[in-house]
Amino acid sequence: MPIIKLCRGEFIRPWAAEAAPTFKVKIEQHTMSTTDFSFGIEFLGPVILADPFRPERAEWPPAPSRVYAALIAATCEHRLGDAVLAAVRTLEGNAPAITASAAAAYTAHQIAVRTAHRFNFSLLMPEPEISPASPVVAYHWRVPETAVDGIAQAVRCLSHVGRGESLVLGHVYLPGTAPAPNWVPDRQGSLRLRVPTPGRFEVLERDYQRGRATVLVEPAIPYRRVGDGPETSVGHGPWGELIALRVDRGDIRSAALLANGLRTAVLSILGDGAHPQIHGHECRDHVAWLALPNVGGLHSDGRILGVGVLPPSHFDPEAGRQLRLALLKVREIPFRSGFAQVSLPTQTVATLRHSTWAQPSKRWASATPVVLEHKVGADASRAIAQAIQRSGYPRPVKVWANVVPSLLGAVHAAETASRKQNGLPRRHALVEFAEPIHGPLLAGGERYFGLGLFRPIARTTSDAEFAGGSRSLEAPELLE
Repeated sequence: MPIIKLCRGEFIRPWAAEAAPTFKVKIEQHTMSTTDFSFGIEFLGPVILADPFRPERAEWPPAPSRVYAALIAATCEHRLGDAVLAAVRTLEGNAPAITASAAAAYTAHQIAVRTAHRFNFSLLMPEPEISPASPVVAYHWRVPETAVDGIAQAVRCLSHVGRGESLVLGHVYLPGTAPAPNWVPDRQGSLRLRVPTPGRFEVLERDYQRGRATVLVEPAIPYRRVGDGPETSVGHGPWGELIALRVDRGDIRSAALLANGLRTAVLSILGDGAHPQIHGHECRDHVAWLALPNVGGLHSDGRILGVGVLPPSHFDPEAGRQLRLALLKVREIPFRSGFAQVSLPTQTVATLRHSTWAQPSKRWASATPVVLEHKVGADASRAIAQAIQRSGYPRPVKVWANVVPSLLGAVHAAETASRKQNGLPRRHALVEFAEPIHGPLLAGGERYFGLGLFRPIARTTSDAEFAGGSRSLEAPELLE
């Protein structure tokens, strides 16, 4: 029976054709009582789990989405039927608490992996292995009472989580016997793990049908270690997890045009059925469309490496399902007089990572200029502070405004094209908050189309360097 790779390290085996019921399962939507359900997975050998956001590093604990895919695989391989599949699908849209020990990571080595899209061709891929203090990881989900027995069947049929060599045994805890969780979902947490969002099963099914994996379309959420206490932060802005795609052309001057092109492509796929939080008409809490420029590094050149979508922090599950499925179908976006080709990222560079734009920091610098809402003259700093506050963030305590950028790779404010030639002033900015804030940070009149996008500044930057607005300011790849 063939094995189809779904997502880095996740597999599914289809039922035999002659015995298979339909692969699609409809979940009844009605009010139901829920209960706590805990199960453990014990790794029996090497633990090889690549972090899909940084494949050279190991993922620990295993992301709930990875475990969900393994449960779907077990259900299909053992022909457990539609009822069990429907029960497992109730895990979508939930973020479980996790119990996992500390783990040491070995230096990743590279292996040659045969590719499906090119004959007789191999690709070198990192294989990060980790050594946990305890081989057992427990997941604590809130599930409908009617789904408990079905999920338990799938858990007991688990054979591996992650790559095929990471063999596991599944165990269901009796009430009162499960270990206490030490990782919990928390918006102020620093560990980001993928969770199975509504519509995840449809994505897995689509991947199976086309014979290749979807990479990095599923968002991650922050987790906090129990006992660490909340991190020092004023809170989060109005945005959820960045979803990024690669793009083959464009520089920072055309950021707004590429962002608008992505919106046009997505809406052309969804048509009149697009959710209001996607098309944005008569809806204030809607997605933002971005072009992601290479700025802030020692060798940054301002090229646009990707386009992306930022959903609002309160995103309707149906809107999320529509958006993810539409992004899977986008192959090109209108740009100037032609098209720019887009694709799912096979390896994530820093510019396409959510953490690059979202790590908590007191100090931020604009990558693209802020579009102000009226003529400001010499009072641009105050106008920028007001724009940031109106965009859903605390008011900064210090603001430096200029037409010249402070990040390498960024360009003069007047050189950046806008969707609307309305003559509104544009300014680059350096801002400082009283306490660290979590990004992404977007502000100003064109923030829904990639202008007014900020990057966090490294903690090691001195006050003199920051206040001076030096173009040597460092926007780190990841603040840890």
